Amino acid sequence: MINNKKIKNILEHINSDLQEREEIASIILLCMIANKSVFLYGPPGTGKSYIARKVASVFESDKFFDYLMGKFSTPEEIFGPFKLSELKQDNLERDIEGFLPSVDFAFLDEIWKSSPAILNSLLTILNEKIFKNGKETIKVPLKGLISASNEFPQANQGLEALYDRFIARLEVMPIANKDSFKKFIQNESKEVKLKEKIKNTEIEEVLEKSKIITIDEKVLDILELFRDNISIYNNENKDSAIYISRKYKMILSL
Repeated sequence: MINNKKIKNILEHINSDLQEREEIASIILLCMIANKSVFLYGPPGTGKSYIARKVASVFESDKFFDYLMGKFSTPEEIFGPFKLSELKQDNLERDIEGFLPSVDFAFLDEIWKSSPAILNSLLTILNEKIFKNGKETIKVPLKGLISASNEFPQANQGLEALYDRFIARLEVMPIANKDSFKKFIQNESKEVKLKEKIKNTEIEEVLEKSKIITIDEKVLDILELFRDNISIYNNENKDSAIYISRKYKMILSL
């Protein structure tokens, strides 16, 4: 069972060798438990990939896909190669075992360096949790996707819908505090042993129980105020208007 004591131990384990990353780690962990996707933005060398792998390591499932994307990345490297036996029967079915459509957690580094064709193939995986494999549409087990980059998606590439899927967008900046920096370069950290990992059954239990939670009216009022302020901004800034649709429900779910 996931309780406060277990979460506290997990966060102490994650942050034991990190500096100034406590809030980032907490939000990523929350998103993974809540089946939401995360985008980490920051310059090279700030530990984005290390944080992602550290958080993924606290889950019992070993079904984890890790890939560094680039402009020459191919669909086969992410979704799996075509099965030769199926090709002979004119069926474009992929061998997805060990690739993104078959895992519980995934990390895609330098995500925006890949081609729009590959990136837009992620849309149904992130939103509907389904993947078109040959003649069949299969349900993917993906619970959480962490992506990272030191850039944002280019305009006019049709990537707005994918970027919108990342409910949490976090900045991972260089260490600012002098004491934290000294601890980091001298590797002054206390290893916190992970007593117990998070099971898939525990995640399912949390998701089921979250359905019966009543959202406090104060929270709804804040969201309503937030929406009103966006409307005011949009009326004054037609060229840079902000549009939010499904995000409100995603925020409440998180």
